[in-house]
Amino acid sequence: MIRPTFLGFDTAKKGLTTAQKGIDIAGQNLVNWDSEGYTRQRIEQVALSQDNYSSRFSSNRVAVAGQGVDIVGISQQRDSFLDKRYREQYGDVGYFDKVDDILKDIQSSLDILDAQGDSGLRGRMMALLDSLDVFSGQPDSPTNANIVATNVKKIADTLKLLDGKLAKVQEQHTYDMSVEVDEYNQMLAKVAEINRVILEDSGVINNDARYGPNELYDERNSLIDKLSNMTDISVTHNVDGTVTLEAGGKIVVQGKKYETLDMSQNKNTGVISLRWLSTGEPVQLETGSIKASADYINGRGNNIVNPGETSERGVLYYKDQLDYIAQTFADVMNSTIPAGYKGQGPESGLEEDADGNVLYKTLIGTTDGSGKITAGNISISEDWAKDSNYLMTQRGNLDTTYILKLKERLNSDETNTFKPDGATEGFTGTFLDYFKVIGTTLGSDISYSEGRYEAASVMASNLDDQRDSVAGVNVDEETANLMLYNKSLAAASRLMTTLDDALDVLINRTGRVGL
Repeated sequence: MIRPTFLGFDTAKKGLTTAQKGIDIAGQNLVNWDSEGYTRQRIEQVALSQDNYSSRFSSNRVAVAGQGVDIVGISQQRDSFLDKRYREQYGDVGYFDKVDDILKDIQSSLDILDAQGDSGLRGRMMALLDSLDVFSGQPDSPTNANIVATNVKKIADTLKLLDGKLAKVQEQHTYDMSVEVDEYNQMLAKVAEINRVILEDSGVINNDARYGPNELYDERNSLIDKLSNMTDISVTHNVDGTVTLEAGGKIVVQGKKYETLDMSQNKNTGVISLRWLSTGEPVQLETGSIKASADYINGRGNNIVNPGETSERGVLYYKDQLDYIAQTFADVMNSTIPAGYKGQGPESGLEEDADGNVLYKTLIGTTDGSGKITAGNISISEDWAKDSNYLMTQRGNLDTTYILKLKERLNSDETNTFKPDGATEGFTGTFLDYFKVIGTTLGSDISYSEGRYEAASVMASNLDDQRDSVAGVNVDEETANLMLYNKSLAAASRLMTTLDDALDVLINRTGRVGL
């Protein structure tokens, strides 16, 4: 039984081709060992077998055995399960990293809240208490009266300053979030475009997505990793080489089509809203930096007022804390110093309204004329600003009874309650205690977010190391592969030489005698 004449040469040629391609791929891996997002590749080769089914009748196929090797495709070395776990953890990294960033900006904006110095709210409240004590001892001193008014102005100015700083934090992170949403949408569009290129231009080999355009796969995987840091991402790999992405229970990329996030802000409440542009449905994210931004820009703690606000202690929560301070301070100041007496005699009572309620002097007002006092509009009243002695209630001789009472109430740990309008619970204590509570609460939240971020980062890093052990390039291993394929190339070349010698004998020397 004689095999086809050039079958051996074809076998050798296939061996040469496979060895050369093996060298190419090993070299590709080596030169890209530190390229970001690169996945190690390898050739998938199989031994060719003779076809036993090309004829209706069985036959001995020995003559066509030994047809050599064939390359099925160039595959990537990835573990989809590790990719899934890493992306889930990377979403938590993005979430708590952003939370930590926002809370530290809030902390920076409130840095003078509990500060002891002249610029701090605590220091200015202590200065006010001291000035009231001095004034009560020398009520006839215009200087002492001016110092009290000045300290109250400083407290109002400090509250407005802190409120403005928080407003800047809100504005900055709202802008940052809009930039991130735009970037997110662009990456979804890029993934969809890669899907399109794979479908229309590159395609996959034998309808097997393992043997597709690996460089496009790498680019797409890098994009998906970045997307998973912003929102939760679920990935489905399709047989045609494309992927389907899902975020927040919504399919965001399918084939060439992709979704778009739409971000808007309510001008009246400042609440950020996220919706899917195509349907207008609210976005329900589980993790990621975009969710963290929305949670903490809209975070109002347990006192949710407007739709879209969250129970996280974010920007709105700490703005409320400043408002509670301003409102409580105004309540104390405006309900302590009586408006006057009914007469000059020692038995004359305090002035009252038509319902018999005692009338008090308005010491605190607003800069915008509104009835609701906040940290952003609190100010000393016009009457007091015009006359520093307005603080005193005259009855013949100067009476300091209510000056001392004002100091007592400002420094009381029983009568001052800081709580939202309509709430049943709040903090009762001194102003100085409440400043400390706010700082302690914020510090505790930062400590918690830092701990969660560090834990998530360590886990993500470990998973990424495991991914690298599968998908990353091992220089020693690839160098060994180069040596192996070089030996294969030499062996195939030797086979070619041997077949050439054998063919020379068969053609040129067979039948010649005496050689």
